[in-house]
Amino acid sequence: MIDDYEMLKTKYRILSITHQQDVDGLFCGAILKNAFPDTLVYLTNYGYNNMLGISKTIENNVLRSSKKGTVIISDLSIDNLDEVKPIENAAIKAKESGWKFIWIDHHFWSENMKEKVKTFATLILSKDDEQKCAAEIICETLKIKRTACQRMTKFAHASDFRTDQINKFPPLPELIRYFLTLPDAYKKLQIIVNKASKGIFWDEDFQEVYEHNYLPLKESAMQKAIGSCTIHNINNYKVAVVESSQILSKSIIAEKIFELQKDVHLAVLFAPDGKLSIRRKLGSDIRCDLIAQRLHGGGHSYAAAGIIKSRTQNEGDTKIGTEDIIPELQKALI
Repeated sequence: MIDDYEMLKTKYRILSITHQQDVDGLFCGAILKNAFPDTLVYLTNYGYNNMLGISKTIENNVLRSSKKGTVIISDLSIDNLDEVKPIENAAIKAKESGWKFIWIDHHFWSENMKEKVKTFATLILSKDDEQKCAAEIICETLKIKRTACQRMTKFAHASDFRTDQINKFPPLPELIRYFLTLPDAYKKLQIIVNKASKGIFWDEDFQEVYEHNYLPLKESAMQKAIGSCTIHNINNYKVAVVESSQILSKSIIAEKIFELQKDVHLAVLFAPDGKLSIRRKLGSDIRCDLIAQRLHGGGHSYAAAGIIKSRTQNEGDTKIGTEDIIPELQKALI
């Protein structure tokens, strides 16, 4: 852990590598950009190819930098040795050049993966009984108390855990989800990071896009998602299975399902490519992360993600349907 905030602030370059899919990940980068002037934010997602991209980004930045620095990976968990290997190699080279390496996260990590990452990085995870987002852990770890950064932690926490406080903030989670569907998504998300780093969470430009581009699509996408919903009794659980829209936040769809289907315990939202999002009803003690682990994924106790492959796909047809999901849920919900 880095204790000397002022030294980090004045003498080191920061390479922030963070999750691009939600407020928490983007704000991790924005907080570092606000607190430390010489910060570069690189946005990414899960998967082996993205891990390769991370390793190349680290190597390129270390090679080109005239200063020593600190690589801070945030809001990204990992559970595959093949995926961690490229990052490990890049980290070892970076440390040989005098760079520090920190990995901050709040998802579930296996003991084996913890020990592996600790061999090349300072690993800082939230405790099992804590409900902290990655942005909060960054501020605590680096002793960042700047007003804009503290506001970002409150927003990120409310967004990640879907607390009542989320209604006090602008609909940035929805705008992020919309931006992710666009060809220039990376550029759009970097705009959010840059504005947030200056304490700006919403402005006229965001409002314009939200009203004129996103809202006209939102209603029809929600109707389609609700129309696809089927209810299944699986191993004493009442489960709603829904084909989710790429443009809508999974949390928003799940909340709507729980509002309409009062007796449903679990919502499983799927995309045609087999990616699953698992959400439990508020107040439930179902462990979504344990379910997701049995479906080749992971996440939090309250929300997690997995993936399945079609059992019935024909050549050239790889779309996933409810008939593919139910048998896998029957194995996972034990």
